Amino acid sequence: MATEYDITSAAAAVYAESLLELAREAGKADEIADELSQLLALGKSHPTFAAMMHSAALDDDARRGILQRMFAGRVNPLVLNLMLVLNDRQRSHIFRQVCAAYQRKLDESAGRTAVYVSTAVALDDAARSRVRDEVRRLTGLDSRFEERIDPSILGGLIVQAGDRLYDYSVRRRLHDLQHRLHETMKESLVGGVSKFVTQG
Repeated sequence: MATEYDITSAAAAVYAESLLELAREAGKADEIADELSQLLALGKSHPTFAAMMHSAALDDDARRGILQRMFAGRVNPLVLNLMLVLNDRQRSHIFRQVCAAYQRKLDESAGRTAVYVSTAVALDDAARSRVRDEVRRLTGLDSRFEERIDPSILGGLIVQAGDRLYDYSVRRRLHDLQHRLHETMKESLVGGVSKFVTQG
């Protein structure tokens, strides 16, 4: 049975594919990718914008008016139309997923591999530069670099490039340590029982 996540991802992929097709026809595929990225950044730096896009309490007509006032003449008409269509179809809450799907499809069509870096806390500029250098060393790729914050990894970082995963997280180290301790205790227990049986 399809989960809500699966349904949302499938819907986002459909909207992204349609937008990419129109963007290519207009010769604006990369420009629109940049604008979508800026809008995602706006959502992160201005939580009220993200809340407005997600709020079920806000009337669709009211949201449409806000979007038109904010972005008409400021973003590519295709981008504004995407936001309005999502709003009219009560899908504004998947805007972020549509943006991500658009970038993935654009990267795939250009033969680029996106590199995702997960850290427990946001990187400052110096740390970001070091991580970029390390990612290039590990993967041999100089491609789009996307950061994700995941406090559950506790520290370190996880790098995903295509189907390759490099896990240098504190969480992974603790898991490995726990596994080694478990194996050591099991070996000690088995050895002790064997010795007892032999002596008996």
